[in-house]
Amino acid sequence: MKSGIFVFGLILSVFCGQAAAEPTLAEVTHWQLQAVDENGIGTYTATDKVAITGIILNNPEEMLDPTPSDVGMGGQWQIFIQGETDPNGLPDHAGTAVWFGQNYSNVSSSDDYTDAELLEELYRINRDPNSGYVFQAGDRVKVTGYYKFFKGKININEQHEKDPQFDFTIELLQPAVGLPTPEVITLDELKDEFDNYIFDPNRLTGPEYYQARRVRLNNVTIIDPENWKPNGEITVMDENGLTFPVKLGIGRGFGRYACPDGPIDVIGIMNQESAQFFPCIDGYHLWVVNYDGNGRALTDRGRPRGNLPGDVNGDYRVDLLDVAELASDWLLERAGLTPLPIAE
Repeated sequence: MKSGIFVFGLILSVFCGQAAAEPTLAEVTHWQLQAVDENGIGTYTATDKVAITGIILNNPEEMLDPTPSDVGMGGQWQIFIQGETDPNGLPDHAGTAVWFGQNYSNVSSSDDYTDAELLEELYRINRDPNSGYVFQAGDRVKVTGYYKFFKGKININEQHEKDPQFDFTIELLQPAVGLPTPEVITLDELKDEFDNYIFDPNRLTGPEYYQARRVRLNNVTIIDPENWKPNGEITVMDENGLTFPVKLGIGRGFGRYACPDGPIDVIGIMNQESAQFFPCIDGYHLWVVNYDGNGRALTDRGRPRGNLPGDVNGDYRVDLLDVAELASDWLLERAGLTPLPIAE
């Protein structure tokens, strides 16, 4: 009898141990997830995993290069999700980045993704698991996964672990909702009179208030046009001499069009990557992922004029310049978007 009780107790303890090992999960607002302390360090620890909802602000391949590589973190993928409202209908005034990389062994004990494995994962996270719909900026989605703090903000990611149990998922809630209207801000809301970043741990003022959200700076001037290039960083200045960094994505427009001259508006995503891992109270910038050459607003309006399918460079005519650009890209494929090869 005692042996039977012992075996039952052992089985029960194993079962309970397995149940206890299940990660905790909660649906949270972006505002809750992005809380920081007086040093800018994220404070959310209530659950192992979180689920957030919101609007995708960017197409990932215009922000980071997903192409498989053994250099650095290899192929990378990132989208920003802007919050809308909380369960009570109040504004969820924050946002969250969702990041994925290939070569985790550079920063953890995990194995890396092989090139083939990377393509499979990119294919998975670029599509709604229920319908196969390819996500795009302006879609409303739900993201569920683990999270990790990095240089000023909490990201949803795989915690640098290749094990499938760390995978995050993205589900389509509503397609083509449209990008949120950018909030118009001024540099004196982001910088003090000495041109230093304003840091507010309560996130009610300064760049913290706008982090991971779509914003607009009006009537600023690019003061270092020599830095204009894909994946570059430029600086804009307002009429009072305050400055702010603008990180350029890898959209084709930064190589196709010249740097705008004169006063211009800038529409981008407020982001932070602090200079140090502690404290994290600086490193704010706007991230503009592409430019359509319009000359008045540093953004990609996303609706080109002309209705000429062969007008690759957007100059309203089809000529040898378009053929040359098309030829330079001949047979290229975008990692994670092209169909995977059929297994034999």
